[in-house]
Amino acid sequence: MNTVNRITNRRGVASRAKMVLGAGVGSAMLLAGVAFVGVLPASASAGLTFTNPPASVAANTGTTFTVAFTTATSGDTITLSSTNCTLAGNLVDTTTATSGNATFTSIILSGASTGSCALVATDAPTDGTATATVTVTPAAANKVVFTTEPASTTPVNTAVPFTVETEDTYGNLETGSTDSITLTSACTMTGASSVYEVGGVASFTSVEFSSVGSCYITATDTTAALSPLSSTLVTVTGGTPAKLAFTTAPPATVATTGTAVTTFKVSVEDANGNVDITGTGATDQISISSTCLASPVDVTAVAGVATFATVEFETTGACTLTATDTSRTILTATSTVSVGQAQAALVISTVVGYLDAPLTLATSGGSGAGAVTFTVTNGTATGCVITAGVLSATTGGTCIVTATKAAIAPYTTATATATVTISSAPKVIRLAGVITRNKVSHVTISGYNFSGRPKVTSNVAGFKATVERDTGKTLTLSITVTGSTKPGVKVLSLAFANGKHATVKYSLRG
Repeated sequence: MNTVNRITNRRGVASRAKMVLGAGVGSAMLLAGVAFVGVLPASASAGLTFTNPPASVAANTGTTFTVAFTTATSGDTITLSSTNCTLAGNLVDTTTATSGNATFTSIILSGASTGSCALVATDAPTDGTATATVTVTPAAANKVVFTTEPASTTPVNTAVPFTVETEDTYGNLETGSTDSITLTSACTMTGASSVYEVGGVASFTSVEFSSVGSCYITATDTTAALSPLSSTLVTVTGGTPAKLAFTTAPPATVATTGTAVTTFKVSVEDANGNVDITGTGATDQISISSTCLASPVDVTAVAGVATFATVEFETTGACTLTATDTSRTILTATSTVSVGQAQAALVISTVVGYLDAPLTLATSGGSGAGAVTFTVTNGTATGCVITAGVLSATTGGTCIVTATKAAIAPYTTATATATVTISSAPKVIRLAGVITRNKVSHVTISGYNFSGRPKVTSNVAGFKATVERDTGKTLTLSITVTGSTKPGVKVLSLAFANGKHATVKYSLRG
């Protein structure tokens, strides 16, 4: 067989090996490690030479290497290997001539750890060798990775150092990356939560949590829009106990002495207001004292919270409760409760008003010199408003009024609620003027909710009235009464255009 045929046959074997390997490996396979620096020249021994090895190889990319041989014997085996990389692909080529080329196809390099990949071609049994060193570069950035996770447990307001890097899909560091990495979390964070990578690594050194609890930190590459990644769970514990606080306050007023007040709570907190749930103050003893109590009341905190349900006052007046941590010296907390007698029943005495006439509200009952204030909500009326104790509405109906009489020792606060009706019906307040029999008389009627010029009648014979002027709240009438009707008190009736009626008494003179 001539040299051309031997070379052709050998290349056919290499081609078949490439087809078999390529079906399972593909063009992009795993290459772990960082970018390798530099390309060393190939060396040769015993007639083997790497022919133009590539200057660099992308991570996990199938690559073809060619080795020329000049002293092989037909049937020799030329093998491709590495001293520091794991190789996969067509690693063996059996010669059929004393010279030619051995072709290694779909070679995948992985596991490099020394900064470069050293390749060795060996001719067996001749034992000739050739070497080459190839620079390997990462694939495109694919993910963010926490290379140093934040501490699983950290005190509040304490820096949590950790690092994040961008890698290709095979775990190779993107050493040239300067992407911006941003952090988010369900916990409240302070400090620099967005930094730029240096050599593919983002170092976070000043991130702190200002609230307690358990949460994750999520890192997002906002430059390359890579998928975000969450850290392991971080549990943030409270800081050093620094103060007490009434987290559920006692009632502002207590009606009588000798009765347990509504349950209230006192918490052990750090300087930033975080409850010491699991720290040194979580089970402290908390004491409530006051000049109005027979003796202090002590409760042991549970998860940093002391619950008081048996506090009773023995004296009336403004009683200041002081919470003290008897387990350690930290800031106390205070709350004031007004203890006294219940007032007499408070009653809202103004319950009817008119749409066109604001209603001045008034109360009766109550005790002490406390000021009375009013609040209102709409009932069936709209636009119910109280201004300086005067109620008005934009439509007729009901307004729900609440009166509160302030507590002045020894009395507690008193309240009353009433439904006030705001009428839209006409109402006559007074009639001004004199009506004289058999004489034209002029009178003025004033009132609320008048609706246009009414028809005016009376319960006497010979009565005739003409509306001379109508302002909506006053009517000026010209009236004559003829005949022998006796003088005395009579009734004048107004029938408005909207069907509403009003009446007023007048005195007929003779």
